[in-house]
Amino acid sequence: MKEAAQLHLIRQLHSLLKSGLSLLDTVQMMGLTNIQKSLANGNSLSYSLSRMGFHSFCVSLIQTGETTGNLLDSLSQASTYLAKQIKLQQKIKKALSYPCIVLFVSGFVLLAMFQWVIPSFESMFANFQAELPWPTRFLIHSSHWVQTYSLMVAIGLVSLMGLFHFIWTRHTQTQQVVDHLLLRLPIVGSIRRSSLLIQWSRNISLLTAKGVPILEALKQTALHSNDWISFNFCAQINVSLAQGWSLSESIKQISGKSLLTQKEQLQLIKVGEVSGDLPQMLANIANQEEDHLDHMIDQLAQSIEPCLMIIMGLLIACLVISLYLPIFEMGQIL
Repeated sequence: MKEAAQLHLIRQLHSLLKSGLSLLDTVQMMGLTNIQKSLANGNSLSYSLSRMGFHSFCVSLIQTGETTGNLLDSLSQASTYLAKQIKLQQKIKKALSYPCIVLFVSGFVLLAMFQWVIPSFESMFANFQAELPWPTRFLIHSSHWVQTYSLMVAIGLVSLMGLFHFIWTRHTQTQQVVDHLLLRLPIVGSIRRSSLLIQWSRNISLLTAKGVPILEALKQTALHSNDWISFNFCAQINVSLAQGWSLSESIKQISGKSLLTQKEQLQLIKVGEVSGDLPQMLANIANQEEDHLDHMIDQLAQSIEPCLMIIMGLLIACLVISLYLPIFEMGQIL
């Protein structure tokens, strides 16, 4: 089930339950037959939603609400969490979609030129009684290579992607290596670090605000993170907390390899521990990092568009000059 559909369902559940309807009447009114049957068999709402493929962290929030008798608050928090998750994903897609589209179209245009346009010029150049300039010869040889090996290259790339997916799904060490490598990339790594920090801070904030102990909150966040960076971060903090260190000191001990590296953020956590308002401080960190991610994506969008245009312009100019250079030289001779 897509996150947008999950958000719509949870908002409907929250609205109807808030109006005073019972859970069974609410589910029946919404036409959720599967959940209605599951509830009739004695299962909880969180279990029923998990069977439908709901986000595991939202299921955990709802389960906590069922245990504490505060289901409405849990549904509200799950709704807020999903809305922010969808917004975060849209921001990341917005930052990466334009370059991907431009690269795809550019690759298709180049392939078309090597397959059809350059061969037509080659047949015209065959009538010339002079040696072609080296840029033109290089372009023609590249066209021959593409026509000969393009299918083999495509098959090889698809095979490599299939092999990588096979290894990825069965080898956790490969997943960890790839996750850490992605975090070190110049632009993608910064976006990824910010998004992971937002998710981590928001998860811990929501769970601790509902009275979940910090150790249990870290455990649930690690299990529902679906990312080895966040999982290892939670595991390392858990070890330090078990030894008696505070949360801020635990993060400081692993600050060189953690998601939280800024002193201001560590100071906020320390203040939250002293004042007893840790959930709010973690929420502040998530909000601040979200603003930082917005600014980073805006800067990326503003800088990457002219760069791509310049690169594409230079590439097309080189191709056109290489193709028409023999014609220019022939004109000078005549």
